[in-house]
Order: sequence, then C-alpha cells, then structure tokens
Amino acid sequence: MYLLWGHVDTSFPLQGIVGPDWPCMLVTYTLIIGGGLIVCAYVIRNTVLGDIGVIVELSLALTTSLTFTCAACSEPGILFSEIYDNVGSIEMEEGEGRKTKNRCIHCDVVRPPGVSHCYDCGVCVHDLDHHCPWTGKCIGKKNLKWFYVFLSCLLGLISFSVLGLVMWTVSPVEN
Repeated sequence: MYLLWGHVDTSFPLQGIVGPDWPCMLVTYTLIIGGGLIVCAYVIRNTVLGDIGVIVELSLALTTSLTFTCAACSEPGILFSEIYDNVGSIEMEEGEGRKTKNRCIHCDVVRPPGVSHCYDCGVCVHDLDHHCPWTGKCIGKKNLKWFYVFLSCLLGLISFSVLGLVMWTVSPVEN
C-alpha cells in the first residue's frame, strides 16, 4: 500500500491510499472517462436523446469516477502493526482447551477476530471482502460502502450507454 497524502490515523478524503495494483486503477479511470466520452461523441449525440443524453452520460461518468476515487483511495481497514501491537497477544481457544496466539505469520501482527490477511497487498484487513484489481487494493470494512456505491453508479453508466447504443442502432439521427 502507498500513502499518497495524509496520515495513517486519518481517513478519506484527508488520507489517500492506493494499493499495489495501482496501474489497474488507472486503466479503470481510462475506461470510465474514455468510454463515457466516446459514447457521448459517437453514439448519444446521434440519437433522439441529443444534448440532454450527452449531459446525462457525462454526469454518470463523472459520478462513477468520483465514487471510484472514494473506493480506490480509501483505507480498507488495514491493521497497522505500530498501532495494534501494543494491545498484546490475543488468545483464541482451539480444540481441547489449548490456546494459541492469533498472530499473522506474514505481517507478524496480532489479529483480532474478523481480520484476514490479503496476500496481494501483504497486509491484514478488518472484514476483508476481497482484493479488487480494478481498484488496485483490498475491499474491506472501511471502503466497502464506497465500493457498492461505485458499482451502482457503474451499473447506471453502463445501462445508459447500452440504451443509447440500442437507440443509435435502431434509428440513428441524420445530421
């Protein structure tokens, strides 16, 4: 993970963190913005939707880009060793009354319940949902809501683009 701005103990927008797959994040921005502009220039403006359709498409592309930024630059819930190691060992019961320490063998941090290790990012994350290559990082407790909002906006953008494409295919407007 790379801290672009802010401090570890703050949250987005005062802090921006990108993951190890940040080049994929740039590809996603290109697809959202570039795709929206291409659909506006060559498809939507040549349908009965006209200028209103172009405004809607650009608004959806901008909203999708902004929510993507919130999901991709928010800290996912990383368990920072310098903050949590002072807590001490957390002991978890296993089998016949024996106890073992729940320490991550990769990060060497004590993990409370609900924390999992992401092998792509190399960190432990609270309520890890998955590692998303499109956002370039983990999706966890702190950025999962933004990820769902981004997916909803993306669905709206794709749906409107397909609607414009269908309208353009069925009855294109002659200039």
